[in-house]
Amino acid sequence: MNKFWFSKEYRKQGLGGKLLLQAEATAIKMGAKKALLTTYDFQARTFYEARGYLVVGEIKDYPPGSSYFTMVKQLV
Repeated sequence: MNKFWFSKEYRKQGLGGKLLLQAEATAIKMGAKKALLTTYDFQARTFYEARGYLVVGEIKDYPPGSSYFTMVKQLV
């Protein structure tokens, strides 16, 4: 499993969106048809939804008071 995040001083600069687009483009070149990721509702769920990812799974109250999501996006 790979984990990745930006420190607060680098957020809100468009870096995450650019990096995600580049990762998706690389995946397409390698033949991928879908992208899959996981996140928590207190992290980046809305960031990914704004970029076309859909929630396909949810573990509620994990951690307590939150949810853990599996998200997928069609790449081609």
